[in-house]
Formats: sequence, structure tokens, C-alpha cells
Amino acid sequence: MPASSSASERVRAPQRSLARLLLCAALAAAPAAVRAHPDEPQVWRATLAAVDGSRFLHSWQQSGPLLVNFWSQDCPPCVRELPLLQAFARANPHWTVWLVSLDAPAQAHTAAQALGLQLPLLRAGQNPAGLLRAAGNRQGALPYTLVLCTDASGATQRICQRQLGELSAGVLAGWGGM
Repeated sequence: MPASSSASERVRAPQRSLARLLLCAALAAAPAAVRAHPDEPQVWRATLAAVDGSRFLHSWQQSGPLLVNFWSQDCPPCVRELPLLQAFARANPHWTVWLVSLDAPAQAHTAAQALGLQLPLLRAGQNPAGLLRAAGNRQGALPYTLVLCTDASGATQRICQRQLGELSAGVLAGWGGM
């Protein structure tokens, strides 16, 4: 990598972290279910790599409801909701819960380990903003949670819930009955 690119990345990295932190702080005060716009996707298909590089997971190969939570270790509301998601997964074994980190793999792993998380920890990849947009999050703000449900036949998976902002135990309890 050329020296100028490396220097440029060192300058942009703190700016991206600050921008994420400001978006998280703003959303912490006003989480809301995200209403789908007519041009937003109703289907979300993604293949994501595990943070440790051991495997790839495909959203369309999951049976039952799939909860996908996008987070970053420098987003306080994101970090606060991670233990709730772990508890939700334990209480609802028919659900699959993915944690998709926008951090570097080492940072994500360290944060997840510190919290004792045992859920699949995945990377957002090279284009996290594009991944968030594809999931219906136009702002690219965190935390963001997406729920994919299957129809009665189990054949068609669609987006059935979105939440931009911090999750509460009440919201998760409502989703658990799905």
C-alpha cells in the first residue's frame, strides 16, 4: 500500500469512528421501528464471513426466523444491547441470531469476548455502508437490527422487522413470539 494511502486511511479512520459514535448517540435517544419505503428491499440475501475467517454464513440457508444485528464496539447503544441479544437467543432456540460487526476483526473479537458472547460473530466486509443500505438502512446508522422470516412453507424468506436504534427487552420479547 502506498504511503499516501496509509496516511489517508489513518486520518479517515478516526473520522469514521467519530461519525459512528455521533450517529449512535443520536439514535440512543430515539430508537424506532424502521418503516419500509416502497423502494426498500423486502428480501435480503447476504453471505457473510465469520470474524475469525473460519466459515461463511448465507442468510437464505437459515431455517426459522433470523435476527441480524449490525453493531460496532465504539457505539455505546450497540454494546448495551449485545447481552440482550445473547439472552434472546438462549430463550428462543428456534431463532438464529447473527452479530455483524463493522469493526476490524480483532476489535470485534475482543469486544465479543469481553462480553462473553457466544453468538455467530460476522464481518460486514469491504462495503459496510452498501450492506446496511441493502438491508434497508439508508442512514447507515447503528445499531440496526433486521429480522428475516420465512413463510409457512419455509420456502420464501422476507424482511419482517427492522429496528434502527437500541433494542429493548420488550421489543425482543415481542419478536420472540413470531
